Amino acid sequence: MRKTVRIVGLCLLVSFVFFPDLPAGSQDRVGKSVAAPGEDSGYRLRADHFSYDERQNIYTATGNVTLHAPGRVITADEIRLDALTREAILEGDIRIEQGDDWLEGERAFLDLEEQTGVIEYGRGFLAEGNFHFSGAIIEKLGPQTYHVEQAKFTTCDGDRPSWHFRTSDLKVTVEGYGFARHARFHAGPVPVLYTPYLAFPAKTKRQTGLLPPRLGRGDRLGWDVDLPFFWAISRSTDATVYSHYMSKRGLMVGPQFRYAASKENKGVLRFDYLHDQEDRDELREQNFYTLPGLTRATRDRWWWRSKQDIALPHGIQGNMDLDIVSDPDYLQTFSTGFSSWTESDRIFRKTFDRGLINDDTITTRQSNLLLNKTWAAQAANFELHYYQNLNDDEDETTLQQLPLVTYSASKQSLLGGPFFWQSNAVYVDYWRPEGTRGHRVNLEPRLSLPLRRGGYLELEPFVGILETAYLIEHYDEPEDSRVREKTFQNRALVETGVDASTEIVGIFSMGGDPWTKTKHTVRPQIGYEYRPEVSQNKLPSYDSTDRVNSRNRITYSLINFFSARLDQAPGEVEYHDFARLEFSQFYDVSQPDGGEEDTSTSRDRPFSNVFTQIDFTPKRYVNFTYKNGFSPYDTDFKSHELLAHLWDQRGDNLTVDYRRQLDDDYNTIVNEIGVQLKLNLWEGVSANVRSDYDLKRTRNIKSEYNIMLQRQCWGISASYVDDPGADDRRVALGISLYGVGELEAQTYSSSD
Repeated sequence: MRKTVRIVGLCLLVSFVFFPDLPAGSQDRVGKSVAAPGEDSGYRLRADHFSYDERQNIYTATGNVTLHAPGRVITADEIRLDALTREAILEGDIRIEQGDDWLEGERAFLDLEEQTGVIEYGRGFLAEGNFHFSGAIIEKLGPQTYHVEQAKFTTCDGDRPSWHFRTSDLKVTVEGYGFARHARFHAGPVPVLYTPYLAFPAKTKRQTGLLPPRLGRGDRLGWDVDLPFFWAISRSTDATVYSHYMSKRGLMVGPQFRYAASKENKGVLRFDYLHDQEDRDELREQNFYTLPGLTRATRDRWWWRSKQDIALPHGIQGNMDLDIVSDPDYLQTFSTGFSSWTESDRIFRKTFDRGLINDDTITTRQSNLLLNKTWAAQAANFELHYYQNLNDDEDETTLQQLPLVTYSASKQSLLGGPFFWQSNAVYVDYWRPEGTRGHRVNLEPRLSLPLRRGGYLELEPFVGILETAYLIEHYDEPEDSRVREKTFQNRALVETGVDASTEIVGIFSMGGDPWTKTKHTVRPQIGYEYRPEVSQNKLPSYDSTDRVNSRNRITYSLINFFSARLDQAPGEVEYHDFARLEFSQFYDVSQPDGGEEDTSTSRDRPFSNVFTQIDFTPKRYVNFTYKNGFSPYDTDFKSHELLAHLWDQRGDNLTVDYRRQLDDDYNTIVNEIGVQLKLNLWEGVSANVRSDYDLKRTRNIKSEYNIMLQRQCWGISASYVDDPGADDRRVALGISLYGVGELEAQTYSSSD
């Protein structure tokens, strides 16, 4: 009642806006359009009838009244304007439009300069978020803030929304938050939920505040709630603090900091810390560590991971990836929620197009620093590689590359003559507390002479040097005790060979529209490479570069390329490479009888498997790559790889990833298949299935199932995940009220 008295009082004390001067004596006019003095005032009033009270300086317009104000259009049956205060009283069939936003009502008081006012029995629409609201009294407190009494609001269109809230009091700020008291949630016309207080985001831009929480329960964590707080520091920086409370573990706190000074200079840094309250007796009973050396003796558990792109002067580009964790079981234990490995990997891939280097099952975490400088035909890299081995028995012997420096020069003319040269140079400092450590320099210059004979045959003989030098600082238990702590070793060899190729091209008319022609290119290739055998017994063994196999090999291949010419419109021609087919094999002449002995059959096998690869990439509906290896001796396939992707116009898609590999005794090494299927069952209903299966061991690797129902203003999803590797199964149900927020409940279970 007091609110109504206040509004009536305001309406009696003030009356509406601008237009300071009608001509003297113009007390009553019919059918006029009146503008404020000055060409750029921005105000114009149209109505069927005007009157002017010179004493009170009030203008009254009635009948089809339209007021054009800066950025706004106001219509009503009657408008009374105060030229001094620029306030207005509106009566009957009121509509106020500002861009795509609007307000309607029966009676209103407005301050056009401050963009504030009161509307009785009004309703409104905010385009940002598709927010519909109505109430007995609507107060516009500023350009973007509204207060509504006896409110009803929803983001659904139509007179009968699928859901809405009714509240005794509502305050909402565009690009901010909405706050409601005594809120009742209605599904259709039926009230189903009451809360004395409701807060929800009402924004599309970054803004400081709480983000939607996640709730869950699990055998290893107990009841848990994950509540993030977002801080919009500036346009280019923000921070998020994740508070994850677990009834069996305690409170995990994890800040995330992001910055983006430019496209080439940005970063995401994440850290989580937990003083683990897990019962020690339960910990001893659980057998999480099946390998020797994998232990956890601390309650202080943490994980640092970050990625940064760095832009330095003189065109130097860099990136730094850090991944350091407190113990081997951390990533497996905390495998869900905002701070999980999956969520961190998703954020990194979205921001940098590169994810975490090692998955959550790998007990060696890798951190890198890379600085790169490129020129027209040369490049140089400076790298640091640190490997955190979480196995205590192996940590002291794990090799670190501190630093690794590379220089490469691509193939280019030598002094403008017929010869071409290219080169690679690598320096590495291999360091570790225990075991052989030292420095290595590897040089690989190569000289070639491209020749073309008869316009159809391409020949390219080449010769290269492989020079590797070592400065060994410490040996791991040298056989000869007289070997000094620091010693120099080297290996030098020359490799040579020749490559030959030609091309045969055929163009075929298709007579289609738009596919008019097909180009088929056949490229036969043959090459010979020779690398002598050298003694390498005294060299350390850091990685594969330290052992170079001899080679006396002939390699040959046949590659087919298929291209389509598409005449899209007169003068518009597009070429599309839609298929590639390759066959390749090599013949090893390094053994006297033509090849290495096959210990499984006691027969020499100089011929390698025949390798086939098919790439099929039409413009629509399907693309796939298939590879296999066929043994000419066993007349059977030794390997298969298939990656296929199919989709349709509805948005359904299917991805199949299959791998199988056999050894020479036909023992299966790998036999796995992965399938991902998305089906749009009907409008607004979709299902997703993803499953990875080990055919060799006949067991599930990981499976995910999800079904989602989406409507214009709401959605509901149900999902199930079975992850035997993490000993984790979980069911989740999510409800989304678009424009208001999301509610997600999850349950977790395991066999522990």
